[in-house]
Amino acid sequence: MIVARNGGIYPNEDIAKYVTAVGMRLARKTEQANEGWVFTVLDTPTVSAFAQPGGYIYVTRGLLAFVNDEAELASILAHQMVHSLENHFPPTGEEAAAAPDSGLAPDAVLDGLIGGRKDGTFALPPSVRTSGGRPIFSDQMDVVAAIRGVDILTRAGYPGAKSVAFAKRLLAQDTWSRDVDGMGDMMLFGETPLAKADTVAAIELAVRDQVTDISNIDFETPYLSAIRGLVYGDSPARGLIRDGKFIHPELRFSFELPEGFTPEITAGEVIARGPNGAMLVLDTTDQAGERLESYIRDKWAPSLTRSVRSGYLYDLTPNEIGGFDAASGFQPYDDDSGPKVAQLVVIRADKRVYRFRAISAAADFDLSQQMEAAIDTFEEVPVTLAATFKPYWIHVHEIQPGDSVNLFAAAMPMRDGAEAHFRALNGYADGRVPMVGELVKLVME
Repeated sequence: MIVARNGGIYPNEDIAKYVTAVGMRLARKTEQANEGWVFTVLDTPTVSAFAQPGGYIYVTRGLLAFVNDEAELASILAHQMVHSLENHFPPTGEEAAAAPDSGLAPDAVLDGLIGGRKDGTFALPPSVRTSGGRPIFSDQMDVVAAIRGVDILTRAGYPGAKSVAFAKRLLAQDTWSRDVDGMGDMMLFGETPLAKADTVAAIELAVRDQVTDISNIDFETPYLSAIRGLVYGDSPARGLIRDGKFIHPELRFSFELPEGFTPEITAGEVIARGPNGAMLVLDTTDQAGERLESYIRDKWAPSLTRSVRSGYLYDLTPNEIGGFDAASGFQPYDDDSGPKVAQLVVIRADKRVYRFRAISAAADFDLSQQMEAAIDTFEEVPVTLAATFKPYWIHVHEIQPGDSVNLFAAAMPMRDGAEAHFRALNGYADGRVPMVGELVKLVME
């Protein structure tokens, strides 16, 4: 379930073997050198890494895009391996459903855009909570992982200074990353800015006690060679954000995103967050039956409102959206922030039923209308057009005379923030210029 809820396994055997080789080099310097470590690359743009009990270590392709050399990757793996070695996990058998931040309860029949997923998360003690099934460790646990991780890193032959520089770069980019398409939150080294800063400080302190003179070893070239062609940002299997529109090339549908809303694509949902807590959520269900209105009234609305104060479903009507059968209704409810209204819309298209939840404050009629207008743009994407949508990918380029940051930014496909992407991906602080012979990562389409 952890893998499925975090994008599945990234389908690139060469990258998987490379990450495993780095991980096993570190494992040989631990007290569990001969035990079954498993290293997995997840197919999600979120910049993250986490551990699970039993020596299971996960990194995302979003993190691999951000990393610049093998030593940086090793520093992240070592940190997560310590969480496993120290057993920084809750007792087994503690499970419960977690309410999403919309205030509505999770729907037990949710199965995701690509099928098969049932909703549910771990219920964990306050010191170890989860995000998408990923543990969020306490501040003290991350400090322990920082200190021991540096020891494992340096004993495996990697320079500790690399872990300090990389941790500081992650910390510097953390706020920026939340607002950049394809990067997501950098869920590393703690949950809050203060916790992250404490972890980075612990790494820096631990490195001072290490003496490792391996400055002449090239950790950059093999790493960048390994990640050439890595998918960057969204993928066709989960849907793409292009020019203010969500497009799913494989399922062949699209809809316009409300202006000013920030989209997030997970394994089972598309969530667009807007002003004043407004939220537009898309998922699918296989439980709708023949009559869409009956499904909203008898199944979906009751399952969503079972844990909140709610009023009567109103304006439940059949209609048509994008040439497909549809139905919609409005469900009022109260949560901690006050009265809310969720417009519930179901659309039957190509043997699938898609569900939209448009959630806003009860008094915020304009935002409600804006989301309703976005839902009404749902339409089928022709086969020939769907085939033209490709993911972004990482190209590794050696700097030539005449190259510049402006030139690279112009070549990248992002409408906004291309230079910021380039600088973040390559660790170029503001004002730094490319030097002939350096290797840099470019995002291409």
